Amino acid sequence: MAGSKPWLYPAPTYRTLESYWDTDDDAPGPRCGHTLTAIAPTKTHGPRLILFGGLAGVTNSVHSYDVLTRKWTRLRPAGEPPSVRAAHAAAAVGTMVVFQNNEERKENENFEPYVLQFLEMIKKMDLNKPHWLSCAKLSGGPAGHSTDDLYVLDLTNDKYKWHRVVVQGQGPGPRYGHVIDLVAQRYLVTVSGNDGRAFLF
Repeated sequence: MAGSKPWLYPAPTYRTLESYWDTDDDAPGPRCGHTLTAIAPTKTHGPRLILFGGLAGVTNSVHSYDVLTRKWTRLRPAGEPPSVRAAHAAAAVGTMVVFQNNEERKENENFEPYVLQFLEMIKKMDLNKPHWLSCAKLSGGPAGHSTDDLYVLDLTNDKYKWHRVVVQGQGPGPRYGHVIDLVAQRYLVTVSGNDGRAFLF
């Protein structure tokens, strides 16, 4: 364009923030294949990041990072925890976390994207006081073998507790390296990943 001047925009300005990792005994240490899930504030805690599992030797440890105080806390919830796992996926919906691994698939089994309806989970959960509008789900992940289990880690109150859940219906099948997300505050959609033999769609 003849005679036109170039558009000039000022570059954005950034400011640096002081950041550091806590080095006390509650810090999770180096690892990979874990999940880090943002959890909404509760009455007694500010916003937190929940770190679960991973490889530093496969683990099922749970750590909470308080984003306001910048401190790690190792959580030791009551109840039976899920088995060790890594390369799982996570999606947050408030102040609970749901973990799932699936049993080994049969030959020629279809791996279509799988939708899990929260209402089906509610009917199968044996909790005194469920808080289903505030949860996150972690699904799959290799731990040497796959299992057909579903766990809830309730972080709503100060008494953290594991709950094992039974869900009916066919699941997405064993996988790792996949993604999962909450849709319309009602459905968890699991897509892609790897079953150890091939990439899944």
